[in-house]
Amino acid sequence: CCPRKEIHNEHLHQTSYALEQYLMEGSYNKVFLARFNVPAESYLFFIDILLDTIRGQIASCMSASYTSVTVAEATKLLFYDNQSKTKQFADKHDWKGDGKVYKFSKTDKVMTDVFPLVPSPNTCWSTPRSSR
Repeated sequence: CCPRKEIHNEHLHQTSYALEQYLMEGSYNKVFLARFNVPAESYLFFIDILLDTIRGQIASCMSASYTSVTVAEATKLLFYDNQSKTKQFADKHDWKGDGKVYKFSKTDKVMTDVFPLVPSPNTCWSTPRSSR
């Protein structure tokens, strides 16, 4: 059969492939669960960076989708295990709230900046031509 080193290397690759698949599916909960099942401790550094990035994307969607969210809901949506981490995250991102509910204003919603409703004069709608 296979030498032990090859089996170990295959497990390392499968973890990376699984993380990529979870991201493509949008299964962020699986990425968070994968943190507890890494094949080597060195993976934790990169997974923690990935988790922070995912939390940032979730936060952006939250502020664009909701007018308000409770601290408990935000804790669940951001995959934190306690509300004090959520409060630290909220302070870092300047979320406004009374300690129980965070409120988002229209100025927090940046989706129109990402997907403009009206093209700007500098927008080019044609596709690039292939060079021959």
